[in-house]
Amino acid sequence: MARTKLYQVKDNRIRFKCEECEAKRTLSVPPNVRSRSVRCHKCGTFARCALNRRRHPRQQQAGKVTMILRGGREVAIDLHDISLKGVGVITGPGGGRMVSLKEEVHFKCSWNPKLFPSGRYVIKNIKGDRLGIQNVANRGWA
Repeated sequence: MARTKLYQVKDNRIRFKCEECEAKRTLSVPPNVRSRSVRCHKCGTFARCALNRRRHPRQQQAGKVTMILRGGREVAIDLHDISLKGVGVITGPGGGRMVSLKEEVHFKCSWNPKLFPSGRYVIKNIKGDRLGIQNVANRGWA
């Protein structure tokens, strides 16, 4: 089985292309599925498909960034991914407990000062040590 390839989902359908024989086919996918295995209708090889339902794709981004909380407290975090409308970050152990939903934060990046334009960022999701943060200036969730 080949490695996983990312496919964009539009209207619960993907455009599958076999890596071996280049055969193309449109497949329907259930609404809540994140990945699926597909057998090529021509050569019979299996392929693993990761399904992306986002309108604005995320870019994997790694690096240390400083997150500034409401009271001026600065916390060092790991940047995980970034998109047009939001940021995914990983805090240190127990870091998800120091913030709350809908809290406004700001970012400071020493290695790329233009990575985070001066804007408003609001915490939308807390899952353990991972935070999903929305760029409120762009309105919407990526």
